[in-house]
Amino acid sequence: MAKDNRITGVVLVVFFGIILQLLLGMADTRSTPGKTAVEFTKAYFSLNASMSEYVCNELMEEENIVEKYINRVAHEAQDLGFSLNYMRSMLYHIKTDVVSEDESEAKIRITCERKRMIHPVFTIIGKLFFIGETYEVDETLNIIKEDGKWKVCGRAFSLSV
Repeated sequence: MAKDNRITGVVLVVFFGIILQLLLGMADTRSTPGKTAVEFTKAYFSLNASMSEYVCNELMEEENIVEKYINRVAHEAQDLGFSLNYMRSMLYHIKTDVVSEDESEAKIRITCERKRMIHPVFTIIGKLFFIGETYEVDETLNIIKEDGKWKVCGRAFSLSV
């Protein structure tokens, strides 16, 4: 009888764990200004074209601003004698603060540290052994709600310059 109670208890714990995991997974897919700021910043500094998913339509209509930005950085790298990969960065210690927020607009301050990411393993080793420069990032992003999703709009780092 005691063995049946233990089995039932284990089954209940596993069942509630699965339910909790599903609920947390659904909550993670929800678009929020802070999550948008973090995902955009990661894509921006890793020079990933997926950052266009987080840019408002107004900026995207301006001659595909993301593609222009990546091309500009590629030319800068070429002028330095490197490939585009040399210009990529990995972010550490990412923090977001809500400066202001309402139903359709938010200002999010994002702070973090970044290191060059020629190769992710080299970046991690550099971080562990204090090799290479660490750059501070401190930016306030304007984020608007567009088509039910939060998107970065306005001046975002040097994207719109």
